[in-house]
Amino acid sequence: MIKYNRAFALGLAVLMTAGCIGCSNADNQQKSTVTESESTDTQAVTAQSEQELHPLPEKNMDGFELRFYNYNNNWMTWAINQLDADSENGDNVNDEIYRRNRRIEDKYNCVITETAVDNTLDNFRNIVMSGDDAYDIAFVYDEQVANLYSEGLISSWDRLEYVNLDCSWWNQNANDVFQINGKQFAAVGDFTLAMLTRGFVLLFNKDMYDAANLDDNLYDLVRSNQWTLDKFAEISMNFVNDLDGNGVYDENDQYATTGAVKLHFGSLVTGCGVKYISVGEDGLPYFNIPGNTRAMDVLQKIFDIHNGTGIFYKVVNDVHNGSNEAREMFKSHKIVFQGTSTKGIEYYRDVDFDIGILPYPKYDSEQEEYYILTSGCGVPAIPATLSDDRCENVGILLDALCRDSQENLVPTYKDVVLKVKYSNDADSAEMLDIIFKSAAFDLGLSMWPNVTYYKYMESYLNMVDNFSSLTASLEPQVQANIDKLVEALEENG
Repeated sequence: MIKYNRAFALGLAVLMTAGCIGCSNADNQQKSTVTESESTDTQAVTAQSEQELHPLPEKNMDGFELRFYNYNNNWMTWAINQLDADSENGDNVNDEIYRRNRRIEDKYNCVITETAVDNTLDNFRNIVMSGDDAYDIAFVYDEQVANLYSEGLISSWDRLEYVNLDCSWWNQNANDVFQINGKQFAAVGDFTLAMLTRGFVLLFNKDMYDAANLDDNLYDLVRSNQWTLDKFAEISMNFVNDLDGNGVYDENDQYATTGAVKLHFGSLVTGCGVKYISVGEDGLPYFNIPGNTRAMDVLQKIFDIHNGTGIFYKVVNDVHNGSNEAREMFKSHKIVFQGTSTKGIEYYRDVDFDIGILPYPKYDSEQEEYYILTSGCGVPAIPATLSDDRCENVGILLDALCRDSQENLVPTYKDVVLKVKYSNDADSAEMLDIIFKSAAFDLGLSMWPNVTYYKYMESYLNMVDNFSSLTASLEPQVQANIDKLVEALEENG
């Protein structure tokens, strides 16, 4: 266990704006064609006017200690969880976190401490159930948020007066997912990079693609709204090749893509705008697949594209694993497309070929927005043990961290780390702008994947066309999980 506990050491790192998934919300999202300079200028103006409209009180907190309980990077290696820094060390993210922390600590005369562990869930239940008021904010795995609220271990965010979730430095689309029946049991804001670095993108080997002499420019397909499932399938078939000529396709041959089934197929499903769980006008969640013709069409088309075609090579017989093996195949020129988290792009800086970056394809050209699968990460929650007399300072400091991070930390990660260090062409930088605006959140992805997301991925793992019968069998399980959470909301409310 690593514990950061020193005077004037701020904690938290930044999360970002993410787009809501689902066709019903597409009209509310901005088009992804603004240039980087236009986006940056607009963001600065918006941030300035919002801060003027929603000023935080100036307050000397007399050394108040804001205490965070968070993941380190030992277990959750697929996201940037860093919330504090002891000093500057030349790393862009680390140094900006350090500077941000000093600014907030100096402004409010506070102390920020962070306890970082391999897995917060190992001890969080025991800490809260014992009544120990040790932490103000705890990062918990998104899949466990519903259970923790049902157990009465986390409380609603309406306790924090100065946290205005409608402001742009809080992720409204993500927060809508973690709000049921008016209760906000988790929140995502620009004070942690965790979810921003978890969004799943599609890399491609530019050398392999260029050598195939295909007519389509992949970047232009994205720009023209023609980067669709059908186009992905058409292009992918050009890269299925029995390299050793033995008539057997195995790890020695060439494919379009490979990797963890849940990430490849899950990203395709999410990319088509399918939500497993939606929230109705009454504020209550419901299973969104039964009776949803479009969702069933998407599931079926993805199945048909891959069934018997050799586009996807199953490196392991498991829904969750295969990413490491896929990484090595991509590096050795055996696949042209490779899915990875935004953070995972760093693993490919040493390859001997040029890499391009793309969003996952849409269902068809009629779909207005791209959607990026974003789940499986830590989200901040309020321990039920937080005392009322601490809420004012906690709310002020959290919102202050978000405001500062929107202006400094998030742009540092997006515009310096990803676009300069990891991306070597202006086209990929433009694609990243689209990707950042397209992160998709879904209760089925983040809270109940064991009875939704993962179950459908098992059908792709085994290439079994059973989506209708599977959906029918899952309905009572999904409803039971929904009922459990709604009952807990009513009891805790």
